[in-house]
Amino acid sequence: MLSYVKTKTTYEKYSKELKDKFVYVHGTASWADLRKKDDDSDEILKRVGNFIVKTDDLTKGTIDISICKNLASNLDQSGSVTSLEFHPNAQVVMVANSKRNIFLRQVDGTKNLIIQKVLINDFPISCARFTTDGDQFIVSSYRYQHFYTYDMISGKMDKVQCDRKLSKFNLEKFHLSPDGRLMVISGKDGYIHVLSAKTKEFLYSNKMNSTVRGVAFSPDATRMYTHSDEGEVYIWDVRQKECLHKFYDEGCIHGTAIALARSEQYLATGSDTGVVNIYDTSSLLSSPTPSPLKIFLNLTTAITDLKFNSSSEILAMASAEKPAAFRLIHCSSMSAFKNVPDPKCKMGCASSLDFSLNSGFMAVGAKNGYANLFRLNYYGNY
Repeated sequence: MLSYVKTKTTYEKYSKELKDKFVYVHGTASWADLRKKDDDSDEILKRVGNFIVKTDDLTKGTIDISICKNLASNLDQSGSVTSLEFHPNAQVVMVANSKRNIFLRQVDGTKNLIIQKVLINDFPISCARFTTDGDQFIVSSYRYQHFYTYDMISGKMDKVQCDRKLSKFNLEKFHLSPDGRLMVISGKDGYIHVLSAKTKEFLYSNKMNSTVRGVAFSPDATRMYTHSDEGEVYIWDVRQKECLHKFYDEGCIHGTAIALARSEQYLATGSDTGVVNIYDTSSLLSSPTPSPLKIFLNLTTAITDLKFNSSSEILAMASAEKPAAFRLIHCSSMSAFKNVPDPKCKMGCASSLDFSLNSGFMAVGAKNGYANLFRLNYYGNY
C-alpha cells in the first residue's frame, strides 16, 4: 500500500506566506517565524506566558463561558473530528478528522487562522498527539499497524512500523507520558505495550486481566493508571515495571475511560453506562474496593472522554454516542455546572476534547465535523 503526505505548501514557501500574512493583518508576529534557532525566543511557535493566578476561587453553579469561532469553519466538515489537542506550549490547536486531514490553527478565539494543513492519503486518522516538546505530532489509525510522525519544523513525515515482537495490538488510541519518554498502546488479551516515545522501539509489556480501555499517567510519569473492559483499575510503578495495586471501579461492568488530575488529588473513571466516578487518590492503595467521593449519573451512554483542566478545578466528561452528551464538573463542590452544554451551540456527539495550557480555552470536537472552541473567562491566560 502506498501512503504519502501532502502539505499545503512547501516548508520554505509556507513559512514566508505565514509570516507575510500575519504581518499584513496583525503587524509583526514573532511566533510566525518557524525557522529553527538556538535562541529560545524563536522556537517553533510563540511560547505561552505564565498563568495569571486568580485570587478568588472558581465558583459552582454556572461558569463564565463564551462560544468562539468554530475551529472547523471554512473546512470540509463531512469528516468527523477524531482527535483534537492544544499544543503543549504554543497558542495552537490541532484538529484531525476521519477524512485524513490534520489542521493546525492559531488560537485567538476570533479568527483562529489556519497555520498548516497536512493530508495523509489512505490513512483514516483515529488519534493524533503532540510530542511533549511540541516539535512533532504522532498520528495513528485503527486500520493499520503503523503510524506517522510529523516534524513541524522540517515538514518531514516518517512512517513507523510497529515492532514485530508485539502481539496483536490496536492503534485506535495511543498515550504519551508527560515526561516525553514513553508511548503506550493496547495489545490483545490485556497487554499494555510500552515503546520509547523518541525511537519508537519496543521496551516492555505489562498485562491486565482484560482489554485496556483507558490510560492515565501521573504528572511525573512515575505511575500509570489503566482501566479495563471488566471494570478493574490497575496502578503501575513505571520505574519498576510492575503493578502496585488494583481495585474494582464501583458499579462498573465495562470500563471505558480514565483521567488523573494534575494535582493528583482526583482520579476519574468512566463506564459504558455513562457513570463517572471520582476517587480521592490517597485512598486507592489501601483497598481493593474503594468508595468514590462522588458518582455522577448525568450521562446515560458510554463515556468516551474524560479530562481535567490544568488547575484540577474542572473535569470535562463526554460520550460520543449521543448529541450534547457533555458536562463540566466543578471539582471542589463535586457538582455539574448548570449552563453546560449551551443549547445555542451545535455540540453534536462529542468525539474529542481538550483544555488549553492554562485553561483559558476549551475545545470539543464532534462527529458532525464541528470543532467547537470555548473561552473560559475565569482563567486570565491561554
